[in-house]
Amino acid sequence: MTRQEYNRGILSILSKMVEEYPDLRFGQILINTDALPGTIDYYGQFKVSDPFYEEPNKTLERMSNNKNVEILFNKQYIESILYEVN
Repeated sequence: MTRQEYNRGILSILSKMVEEYPDLRFGQILINTDALPGTIDYYGQFKVSDPFYEEPNKTLERMSNNKNVEILFNKQYIESILYEVN
């Protein structure tokens, strides 16, 4: 697979989120789908990680395993995205 193909899979999930949940801000979509990973620090604050060096196949894998994505979209939709990429 190429980076571009993985990027298209990521965009497919994000695009569907934008259409299904028009009231969400883009940053919320990125966080809620794990497109931008994060952690909770010692003080309970959510800290976004910078995925600059992360390959898109890892991003897509993390997003497809995200509980919010699994809940919002049926398993067949997620599998169809992964199938298109693979």
